[in-house]
Amino acid sequence: MKRNIYQRLGGLWMREGIRGFARHLLRRPSLRQRYVAQYASPEGPGLEIGPSHSPLAPKARGFHVEILDHADAATLRAKYQNTEVDVANVEEVDHVWRGEPMSETIGRKSCYAWIIASHVIEHTPDLVGFLVECQTLLRENGRLILVVPDKRYCFDRFQSVTSTGDTLDAHRQRLTKPSPGRVFDHHANAVRKGRTGVIAWHKHAFGKLRMIHTVEGARGAWQDAQHADQYIDVHNWHFTPESFRLVIEDLRELGLIEFGIADGPTGSGGEFCVCLQRMPAERMDRLACLASIGNTQR
Repeated sequence: MKRNIYQRLGGLWMREGIRGFARHLLRRPSLRQRYVAQYASPEGPGLEIGPSHSPLAPKARGFHVEILDHADAATLRAKYQNTEVDVANVEEVDHVWRGEPMSETIGRKSCYAWIIASHVIEHTPDLVGFLVECQTLLRENGRLILVVPDKRYCFDRFQSVTSTGDTLDAHRQRLTKPSPGRVFDHHANAVRKGRTGVIAWHKHAFGKLRMIHTVEGARGAWQDAQHADQYIDVHNWHFTPESFRLVIEDLRELGLIEFGIADGPTGSGGEFCVCLQRMPAERMDRLACLASIGNTQR
């Protein structure tokens, strides 16, 4: 029992540092919870995508929200039954998503005031398609609230930053699952940090980096991914706050999405939060944006 407590506290320290300890002791909400509270009113109606055991707008707290996930609640609870996760946090799932357009799963359009997707977009094979579907589901002034891993401070540390071209190619191919090459890179390059082996950490966290998988494991995953009936879940996209902004602005200038960044990106502890909303296009200073991405990679 003590070992588990020390592991959890060690993980909290690595993810959030002294601020995490203070937040834990004072029982204050996390940055992502505070961010969501700004843009997702309890009245909704809202949609939370893939919350699993960590909903940010729980029905139990009075949110008028529907849940979309890859499995029903009973299956999710069984999945986490023998882990440290509190399965009581798994909410009833309103829509089970099998990969078809979300608007088809839900059967409605222009119906939500907000959509929350925490640690979801990096898993989507077709990022552009996902964003377009969110637009379809949102009302005209609706908000898409995202929590996204910051690749510099998580197991994606050595993955290449996603370019706009990467997302364009995936959208043109209408990808419905990660490519075998993406699966290989994910397994071959993933790292963890520190004695507790955390997979996300704050900017000033100390500790050595270690590989999570072996090359042999990466080879096996790559081979499995080549079978048509295999879906191997990996991070398809890898962002910093600056690179995410560039991709969103590019996609809007190309006329593929109507979203712009209404607030953010802002974050800590291996992730950042950002709020997207329909807005008039504004031409960005591309050179300045590229330079800011380059500076954060040093």
